[in-house]
Amino acid sequence: MTKTGWITRSGECAGLLTVALLLATACSPSGGGDEPAASARPTDRAGKAGRAHQDDPNLLRGFRSWLKTNDSPKDDKLAGHTLSIRLSYDEERDGVVKVLTDYGSRGEAESQVGPLATAFAEWWDKDPTAGRAYFLNQGGRTVQETALYRGSEPDNLLKEFLSWTAKNATGGGRLTPHITALNIGYADSGTGVVTVSTDYLTYKDASTQKNLNAISAAFAAWWDGDDGASSVTVKSQDEGSSTTKKL
Repeated sequence: MTKTGWITRSGECAGLLTVALLLATACSPSGGGDEPAASARPTDRAGKAGRAHQDDPNLLRGFRSWLKTNDSPKDDKLAGHTLSIRLSYDEERDGVVKVLTDYGSRGEAESQVGPLATAFAEWWDKDPTAGRAYFLNQGGRTVQETALYRGSEPDNLLKEFLSWTAKNATGGGRLTPHITALNIGYADSGTGVVTVSTDYLTYKDASTQKNLNAISAAFAAWWDGDDGASSVTVKSQDEGSSTTKKL
């Protein structure tokens, strides 16, 4: 999956998983049974526990639509077992999804929820908006936890950025060997922030700041307006130099 599909623009609703873009472009309501049911209260976007966070009917509709239009006929039945989808942020501001199902008692639900969890992870497609999903039985108890996106170092994005920069950016072939990591985190407002690390040392290379500026410009051109993050910071290894650019 390329960055574009991974964050915003796959051919189906599954690719529209940055929350702001999904709210604008999610599949249209199917009516009737799409109203989400209540579930346990997660933490809010700023990481303060105890505040209610509304279920997101657009995520619910997007997932149901994907289930009903992908290639597996059995997934049509899974759509009816999903009652609500809720996205929140924990105290470290890592995204958490809670999926309320209509599966019954805890022991029974544990044996039933597997196909639904697998389908949900496939639909989420490693979007960093959330790192894990909890699947709840109809009583609101967690019956399964599934990883959606692991860690703060998206290797797939780093590889794509390096490849694009080497081919398209001015001086890209010279810059890419010095780019060592790409991390995505979340600011207090919940907006995504990207950090690109390099092995440049300010005291050894007088051109360090110029090179960081070039990398940040290349990143902004590659990111191309995607809503998954609002800014990128590029820094030297010794952190003697850095630059931040809005995306």
